[in-house]
Amino acid sequence: MERHSAIRPNIGGVFAIVNQMPRAVKWYRDILGLPEDEEFMQTATPDMKTIYSIPLGGTNLILDSMHRDTLRPSTNHLFMIDTDDIEKTYEFLKQKKADIQSDIEGGEGVKFFEVLDSEGNKIMFCEEKE
Repeated sequence: MERHSAIRPNIGGVFAIVNQMPRAVKWYRDILGLPEDEEFMQTATPDMKTIYSIPLGGTNLILDSMHRDTLRPSTNHLFMIDTDDIEKTYEFLKQKKADIQSDIEGGEGVKFFEVLDSEGNKIMFCEEKE
């Protein structure tokens, strides 16, 4: 089927406003099981204004501290992170002392729970089974 638009039907990146970039980079890389970015962390400062991109398959998670003075952490879900095992993910984040905002909800097919990231943004972890 021919497309009638130059716009590609995919999301290239999702932005999360952060107050302290080093803290946010460490938090996200840790929960996603990614190695520490030692090169970045050597020069990072809590007050730095920059953008940091974490490639996640076809979509990048873009941490943005440049706009923290005008934007605040979102109280609505910014995005959802997939998991193969919602119970293991819940326990893992509990052990990491993540700010878990809800119990595991849902039932057959879809289960999820909410967490605040290190900067206070609300995100969701979700398990979808067919």
